[in-house]
Amino acid sequence: MIQLTHEMRSGWCVVVARGRADSAAADELEAALRSAVEQSPKVAADLGAVDYISSAGLRAILQGARAAQECRGEFVVCRLTAGVKRVFEMSGMRHILRIEEELPC
Repeated sequence: MIQLTHEMRSGWCVVVARGRADSAAADELEAALRSAVEQSPKVAADLGAVDYISSAGLRAILQGARAAQECRGEFVVCRLTAGVKRVFEMSGMRHILRIEEELPC
């Protein structure tokens, strides 16, 4: 299960995710990120409270980033927990996405 919220901070639409970004939550996560991209040219995915991410969750993040790229926007993934960071590193996503320790705003 995943909980998602949006908030605007200093020109960034921050999507805060809590819980598990797995196959059951992937469509909801992707929809939230795409909605954020429609609202703002700058989107930050705050994963600081995500304790698990599957390949479906990674795909949702990647689709959000692609949507931002299509709109010539900025997309950043922030505050990865240790376990989620390991998955990003093992999958090679850290070479594809902008990943920051803290929020850009």
